Amino acid sequence: MPTDDDNDALFSAEMKRRFEELAAWAIENCPDRQHPIKDADFNSCRQQIAALADGACAHENQRLKQDVNEDIDHQNKAIPEPSDSGPQYVNVTPSPWP
Repeated sequence: MPTDDDNDALFSAEMKRRFEELAAWAIENCPDRQHPIKDADFNSCRQQIAALADGACAHENQRLKQDVNEDIDHQNKAIPEPSDSGPQYVNVTPSPWP
């Protein structure tokens, strides 16, 4: 039975392979013949795909969520209880994007 490391390696290889197929297809089928897409146009995307495939972004997202949760906890501790002349209701629902 494959281990988590094996599954991670297979996922990483498959993600990179599919991206390369997409890049090759885009280069071959670009409709703008005066300004065709070049392989070098995908270099920054390759770096991001590699980071995603290797799990770097997952670890960063987890760290960011932890930082946000700690910030919210800090803000909640700063609001006094209603018995201490604090507000009866605190709106914690974020506003929708415009």
